[in-house]
Formats: sequence, C-alpha cells, structure tokens
Amino acid sequence: MKRMKTRILAATLAAATLVTLTAGCSGGGGDDSAETIKIGSLNHVTGVGAPWGDPMQKAIELAVEEINADGGVLGKQIELIVEDDNTDTDMALQKAKKLALEDEVQAIFGGVWSSIRAAVVTNVADKYKVPYFYPTYNEGGGSLANCSRYYICTGMIPNQQIEEFIPYLIENYGKKIYLVGIDEVFITESWKYIEENKLVEKAGGEIVGKDLTSWEVGDWSSCLQRIKESGADIVYPYIGGSEMINFVKQFYDFGLNETMTLASVYLDETFVPDFPADLREGILCSASYFQSIDTPRNKEFIEAFQAKYGTDIGISNAVEGAYTSVYLWAAAVEKAGKVDREAMLDALPTVTVDAPSGEIRISEVNNHAVLHSYIAECQADGQFKVLVDLGEIEPISACDLRKK
Repeated sequence: MKRMKTRILAATLAAATLVTLTAGCSGGGGDDSAETIKIGSLNHVTGVGAPWGDPMQKAIELAVEEINADGGVLGKQIELIVEDDNTDTDMALQKAKKLALEDEVQAIFGGVWSSIRAAVVTNVADKYKVPYFYPTYNEGGGSLANCSRYYICTGMIPNQQIEEFIPYLIENYGKKIYLVGIDEVFITESWKYIEENKLVEKAGGEIVGKDLTSWEVGDWSSCLQRIKESGADIVYPYIGGSEMINFVKQFYDFGLNETMTLASVYLDETFVPDFPADLREGILCSASYFQSIDTPRNKEFIEAFQAKYGTDIGISNAVEGAYTSVYLWAAAVEKAGKVDREAMLDALPTVTVDAPSGEIRISEVNNHAVLHSYIAECQADGQFKVLVDLGEIEPISACDLRKK
C-alpha cells in the first residue's frame, strides 16, 4: 500500500487480499459485487510488431502484479486477461470484441500499429463503450480513431515528439535531411505534419529526399544509394519492426555513418539491443521516456522489470507507457469510487500518476497524456544520454472532446 500511495497522487487505494493474474475468467465487467476487476491486454506479442508488443505485455503484467500486491483497486484484485493479436488487424478486432463482449473487461490496454489502433477504437472501444488505453506515440489528429471518449493515449503525438526535435537536428547536425519510411498511417501522417508545418524549412533546412516503401524490404541497397547521392547530413528513418534493424545495419555497411547522422523517434531502446556497440553510438532519438532517466521512481521501475524479466529487454517509452496506463486507470477507478467505465472516464482527467517518466495526467480536451519530451543520444552501452529536457508538453491535436 505504501508504494501505491506514492505512485497515485490523486487517489487513495484500499486494502485487499487475493492476488490474481490469469489468462481469462468469467465475471461481470461492471459488477461491484464481483471479487475481481477484469481488464484486458491486447498486444502484438507475435508477428512483425513483436519487438514492441512483447515487452509492453510484460510491463502491463508487472503493473497489475504491483497494484495487486499493494492492495488492488477498491479492495479488489485486478484480473488480467491476455490476448495476442499477432500484429494483424482482423485478429485484433476478434480479440478486442472478445474482451469487450465475452469477458466484459473494464478497459483494454496495449497496441502499436496505428492501423490496428484505428480499427479497435472505431469498431470496439467506441462502439461498445470500452475504454482503450493506447501507450504508443502516434500521428494524433481529429478522426474517430484519435478522438473518442473511449480512446486514451499515453504516447506522444507530433507536437510533443517532433515539433522541437526536427529543428534541433537541423541546428546541430546539418541542413539536409532525408526521410525514409514504411507506408503506414503513423509514418505518412508524421511526414505530412513535418511538411505542412514546414519544420525543416523554418529551421533553415532542406528535405533532400524521401523514400516510402512497403513492408519486408530486406535489401535496402537501392534506397541507401539514393541517400548517399543526396548528400544528406541527417537520415531520418520511420521504419518499424525487424526492417529497422535491417536498415540500420545496412546503413553502416554502406559507410554512411561516417558522414551522416542517424536520428528518428523510432530509434529507442526497442532496437538498440540488437545493434553492436559500434552501431549504437551517436544515434539520436526524441521520446517521452528513456531508461536512463535518473529518478527514484524510474530506478524502482527498472529494478522491478529486470528482476522479473531479465536485463536483455530494452525498456522503451512504449513499454513505460503501457505500464503507466494501468496506474492511470487504477487511479481513476479509485477516484470514481466504484467499478464503472463511465465514472472512471469522468474521473480520469482529475488524477495524476507518479510515473517512471515523471508526473503524468490526461488532458480533458483530447484524452491524450501531458508528457515530458526528451532528446537523447545513444551511447555504446545501449543507454541514452539525455541532451535536452523540454519539460512537460501539452498534447495539441484537432480533437476536442468538449465539443462532442
């Protein structure tokens, strides 16, 4: 209980007894008489998104175990129902509907792919009024997939993640930038944000090339040759999954690291464990969290995560976001004083959580988190050195739930 009270700043948790972490049980999702409170985890544990999804799943499990060990929520233990969507939209919809309609969970947590998130928000969360906590940075915007009472985002959106990052790169690493990406919603919308807001041009820079490709490229040589010929100072890849690993290794094989800086919001602790030390050093990233943040709360989180899962898994901002999402939900349920989805959502903007990344709260305007923004450089040991702490940044998007 003592630890829990320090983590949830705007709610006080009651005591409980039974510790339960399962892969599926029955019970009413909104029944105050039920012995447990059910929530669902829906992640890309397998498939191309597994480098993100599996660690996020582990972080959710850790948060549930900690909360249960500290007394649960409203005197009840959390029952976690785990589902794997195999990084597939159709599978994600099937699993999300199961969690909402059969398991009657109080909330669903997880996800990386924007296309999968959009499908789950539109066809399950909003349709069946089941809160969906999404912990990954994304394109923002005002569409239903990004603007629903039942969609809560603890990941960064463009104004928090790249508004300052792109100008910082141009000012410090050269004027010419080359964009490389996979044809996916988050990537195309992020490029659109960069171009429509003239982030490069306003900083005195120039986009000297763009490559947008489909998944499973494998051989990046033709793209890398174009990058070499462009004379770029900065290469900015928006590439997910195993293809990012392929790209970076081939980038170094081409010797481009000798004259160009590699930087991206993707290049965080998810990928650097897969790179040799000489490939890691000097990579730049912008994120809401880095494992190297030197605070007691973050050290406590890392120690608990590594004690349970070992030291080989990179703890990225998405992993921390998944973990923190569960604490935000728990704080809101406590504040509401009852097991009720609508009451939880009403209470959510009024609570603050002491998270590994810093204090986090949810904006009442758009259900996105107010987050710290950091710019950091990867070191040879795989840890990131924070170069700039931009402080807390409000999420700004076309979404305004007050008008709905």
